[in-house]
Amino acid sequence: ESAVLTNVTHAGGVENADEILFTTPFGYLFLEAAHTPDCLLAVSERTEDALTALGNAIGDASTPPDPALDSDIPAAFTYLGQFIDHDLTARTDREIGLSRIAQPDGRGRPITPVAPDTVVGTLRNGRRPELDLDSVYGDGPGLLQGAATEASALYEAETNALKLQEFAGGFIDVPRVGRKALIADGRNDENVNISQLHAAFIAFHNAVAARLPGDPSPQRRYAKARQIVRWAYQYVVVHDYLMRVCDPAVVQDLLYNGPRFYRPGGEGLVMPLEFSVAAFRFGHSMIRPSYRLQDGAPLKTITELLGVTLERDGAGDLLEEADGRYCLKSENRVAWAQLVEIPGQPAPQMARAIDPVLSRGLFDLVFEEEAAPDALIRHLARRNLARGYLLSIPTGQAVAAAMGVEPLIEAQLFDGESEAVREAIEFGRFQRRTPLWYYVLREAKVQAQGCSLGEVGSRLVAETIVGALAYDPVSYLNNRAHGRVRANGIKVPKRTKPVATLADIVDYAGIAV
Repeated sequence: ESAVLTNVTHAGGVENADEILFTTPFGYLFLEAAHTPDCLLAVSERTEDALTALGNAIGDASTPPDPALDSDIPAAFTYLGQFIDHDLTARTDREIGLSRIAQPDGRGRPITPVAPDTVVGTLRNGRRPELDLDSVYGDGPGLLQGAATEASALYEAETNALKLQEFAGGFIDVPRVGRKALIADGRNDENVNISQLHAAFIAFHNAVAARLPGDPSPQRRYAKARQIVRWAYQYVVVHDYLMRVCDPAVVQDLLYNGPRFYRPGGEGLVMPLEFSVAAFRFGHSMIRPSYRLQDGAPLKTITELLGVTLERDGAGDLLEEADGRYCLKSENRVAWAQLVEIPGQPAPQMARAIDPVLSRGLFDLVFEEEAAPDALIRHLARRNLARGYLLSIPTGQAVAAAMGVEPLIEAQLFDGESEAVREAIEFGRFQRRTPLWYYVLREAKVQAQGCSLGEVGSRLVAETIVGALAYDPVSYLNNRAHGRVRANGIKVPKRTKPVATLADIVDYAGIAV
């Protein structure tokens, strides 16, 4: 099994990864803007220096948890967003090939933006542009006797249940070979919170499969359970996640009237670079500086929760070996009432507001132990800005214009931010050509006080996600006549109330709260 999946992380420089990947195209949602120099950041050393300064300025909030900096979105949705991203996209975050922004020691290197045609012709998405949970299921088990797939190692051979580590009290962990998670997307083990969310979806699948009536065939049971789980996940993404992080009016417009901009092209449905490289990275601003994983437990900083598989001394090690297998230490397992609203439980921790302020722990990421201390790949804000510049992502103003939306005026780009932010924007001449990632964060603060995305951000995020569902013939949106697809959720076996929220998934899976 250990030879089956050699997974990589966001910062990983692994070139020869045997991770379960697919090959689908990337493209620009606004191709004309990508080909128009005035719609892109100016190509110059000054731009690079200004992006570095802006990234550093965004990270100057080294505060402990402060309710005044919170949104009204429960903290679990930060990681559901990351989980969705990993289900839809891969490779724009990798230090390999076309998307490389750093030298071998991790420090930044001079960047020459890549021509849009080269980006589209060279960069390939390692995921399908569908919300199909390929990050959980991989390419599935072999369904014929004697058949095997790359993902067969993820499944119990006799039952086709997904492998899972289970402990007293409803606590769980992903299966592991040695310290490494045995999952289809190694990025889903890069921090404790998303690792536990991945395990929750495994538990949810297994609960659905176990409660299906009748048909004893493990193959049919697996196929039916996967359909139900995908639909429940998709419903939760639209009605629980998007309705929180986007303007609900934009989501409703898409559900009623369909996508305006995101449509199949010559290669079918492509993954928009404006989404994957810029807009959907808004979730980085929602990451809290620290989390409480269980009731009454001490806070753990985000740095302490990163790099699950890294060997650390003593209490700092997130894993332990028990009965010949590695698993999360008991204190590092999530009780979900801490992160999402559970009926009858106290209010959960909230995600940070969506704005241009990132928790300081995200500026010294621990994935690359051998990287230089000031390495670009350790610094999340600088990395996001550099990749957007490298891959010729249109500016915030260009995207607003393409959507017919009035752009933010100059003062709205930095009023109330630090002087360092203002100086970086003015130095880079970003007042009318603003990096899209920063623009989306700032728009959320200006238009929604950080409690959701603004107009451009909402449209980019919701259009991509709802659009992906709209053009997927087997999504819940295109199967509303099916008996399991209800107006208020997805009917699952042996549960009266349909599954409609992340809290419902936790409840049905029977995992710790």
